[in-house]
Amino acid sequence: MTVFSGVNAQQVLQSRTVVDNAGILRHRDSVTVSMRIDISSAEIKSGSSVILHPRFASLSGTGSAYLPPVEIMGRKRSIYVERNPEQKYLDADMYAVMVKRRKDSKNNQADESQILDYAVTLPYSEWMDSSSLSISEDLCGCGKVNPAGTVSLCNADIAFTPRLAYVVPKAEPVKTRELSGRSYLDFRVNRTEIDPSYRKNPVELQRIIASIDTVKNDTDFTITSIEIKGYASPEGSYPSNRRLAEGRTESLKKYLIDRYGFPSTTIKSSYEPENWEGLVEYLKTSTLADKDAILAHIENGPEDIDRKEREMKQKFPQSYKVILNDCYPGLRRTDYRIDYVIRSFKLDEAKELVKTAPQRLSLEEMFAVAQTYQPGSEDFNHVFDVAVRMYPCDETANLNAANALLEQGRAEEALRYLDKVKSSVPEAENARGVAYLLLKDYDRAEQHIEKALEGNLDAAKHNIEFLK
Repeated sequence: MTVFSGVNAQQVLQSRTVVDNAGILRHRDSVTVSMRIDISSAEIKSGSSVILHPRFASLSGTGSAYLPPVEIMGRKRSIYVERNPEQKYLDADMYAVMVKRRKDSKNNQADESQILDYAVTLPYSEWMDSSSLSISEDLCGCGKVNPAGTVSLCNADIAFTPRLAYVVPKAEPVKTRELSGRSYLDFRVNRTEIDPSYRKNPVELQRIIASIDTVKNDTDFTITSIEIKGYASPEGSYPSNRRLAEGRTESLKKYLIDRYGFPSTTIKSSYEPENWEGLVEYLKTSTLADKDAILAHIENGPEDIDRKEREMKQKFPQSYKVILNDCYPGLRRTDYRIDYVIRSFKLDEAKELVKTAPQRLSLEEMFAVAQTYQPGSEDFNHVFDVAVRMYPCDETANLNAANALLEQGRAEEALRYLDKVKSSVPEAENARGVAYLLLKDYDRAEQHIEKALEGNLDAAKHNIEFLK
């Protein structure tokens, strides 16, 4: 159990009662107020009582609680009450009754009956976070307390702030990115050369050009390679389709080299003579009544590709017409991918790019930006929110985003990000524990934080103290 308290030096009250070891401690959702009351030197008239009234209150005045009082009786008063129990003072609310005894000069040992270890436990409330413990005396035993006689025993801050452990992303020495696209160039029947003005080619070529220009014209980017892959449909003979797929892909490669002056090694080309995979994808999502039979034919039909295609046409003539018109044109396509690297950015540049173009930054660069802000601040949280949006599948991005949400007390949202963190690294286990701690599921919180402790994580050492 961790003690969050301020303990002051002993206080001697007007009655000469000594109060020390005053403390305020919190454990999970309870708060214990304690003190040690020593009446060995108290000056109590034999026929009278002194009532001690402890008070626990917020320093800001937002809440308070009067604690059960303690009555200190003189010897004659105790005998009288013993004989007349109906004369007890505040019997129902009294924490304890102490009887002041004379000191035995022959026995130097402390009389334990003259010392009381006082402790009261209350349900935790937010007003208790910054609070004080004081005590007042009713010297006449009549219920009248002199406010000026109130003695402050201790102040305490028992607000628990869990500690979180952010993970520094792995360095990305070279920021490699890619831009992908797809075009549907038109070729004259049985021809492989590109006519830039033929049918839809002005639009389709511009699609590729725009993608390349987006990267090439940006001074922060450097193109490292371009990959293009041409596909033909299963219609016709396999040798013919192979010739067309290969020739048309090479024509596009030459077109781009001539336009941009790229070295031939920059553009890598490949081809797929017949796009059966695309046909299968089309069929799976189609509404054709006999699509399952067609799929079975493709899977289990003749191994000879040309025969497979001919029999499909013969067995499913109506569906084949639909496939020929609706599917095959889309199978004749060119996929392209532009690989490029992004330069590294200085910290001041990165701070601006987080707001304007975060996709240019690595996780490591974003993390460096976050370190310039106060943890829990709006800017700090924003950086981690951006990072996880840019890298939604990255475990480090998800873990750090969860931590930023936990800083704000948003435990349920944080757990959704933590679900994407499959590893059990100490930082992740600590975050899970904090999330459940905030949700007041203390058993699950303790399980996760105990796992984090196996990694000797300082944040977990702090958090586990709250749960013990």
